[in-house]
Amino acid sequence: MRLIIAAAATACLASAAPAHAQSVSIQNPANFWSTLKAMGYELSPIAKADTTPEFDIKIEGFSSTLRLQGCTAGKDCKYMTLVASYSDVLNAPQDWIQQMNDEFDLLRVGTNEKGMLYMFGGYVVEGLPQKELKRIFDYWGADTAAIGQEATDKGYTTAE
Repeated sequence: MRLIIAAAATACLASAAPAHAQSVSIQNPANFWSTLKAMGYELSPIAKADTTPEFDIKIEGFSSTLRLQGCTAGKDCKYMTLVASYSDVLNAPQDWIQQMNDEFDLLRVGTNEKGMLYMFGGYVVEGLPQKELKRIFDYWGADTAAIGQEATDKGYTTAE
């Protein structure tokens, strides 16, 4: 009898877990998008839904592009990437870019074909608790701000 009561209590507690304890899935991009929206993120509509779904997401006030990668016909995605570009940082010196890559070793920092500074990160998030996904986004936001501030401090920004 105690086992039945304990099992019932465990089931009740598990079903009453807070939303942030729920796990993340990127198998269905529309559901993942809805999860992020429910977590309070500002999102653009999903583009390229049939191939490599992507949308813009505002993290700590800075827009980034979130792409779901390794998908089959826009579903069953394997990982996500985040990309942020700095339109006011053009043609930053390569030695400084290398320094940023050394300091922010979980990110890739570079310049695109227009000379704009960008940062990129890839993340396997399937099955993570929502609070861990939020932690990834928090670090992304902090790193976005830190790299931008470093570029400003070094005088690499341009007036727009």
